Amino acid sequence: MVALVIGVPDSGKSALAENLAMELSGDGKRIYLATMEILDDAGKERVEKHRKLREGKGFFTIEAPVKISEAVEDEPDLKDATVLVECISNLVGNMMHDDDSLENKAGISSIGDVVSTAVLDVTEICNKAKNVVIVTNSFACEEGFDEETKEYVRSLDAVNDRLREAADEIYEFVEGEWLRSENN
Repeated sequence: MVALVIGVPDSGKSALAENLAMELSGDGKRIYLATMEILDDAGKERVEKHRKLREGKGFFTIEAPVKISEAVEDEPDLKDATVLVECISNLVGNMMHDDDSLENKAGISSIGDVVSTAVLDVTEICNKAKNVVIVTNSFACEEGFDEETKEYVRSLDAVNDRLREAADEIYEFVEGEWLRSENN
């Protein structure tokens, strides 16, 4: 089962995704695959908030800002586990804005490869784990954004579109409420 949770920042995506992961996993293994790179105090606060949300829920946390499928490839019993990937928007940003070369850290050579590499990475996890819950942001590409931000939003939108195709269930925050749809 692959569930995709898409919403604007601070829409409750994480809480919904954690609840889905807990339902899907039952008594099975739960892996929280964290993609956020902590760059400042605001990032530290956000990570701490998410850790508190997960407290006592039985998640084993793996931090991997890029190459997420490699981060879980040696996990025992992955085929019986539920993996919560939080968050695709961080993954795409990490891949695009890495201080080291993209070639060295993410294994890609150009910004144009970000979409296919991100989708491939997530798809590999979906093919190996029993259940995967994927969290991602949605943004409106607004006037006034610089070109780099517009490229990020376009890349994230493209990744999200391809993940929609791969998901069995999609939970999307639209006009203040969560809507659920299924792919047949």
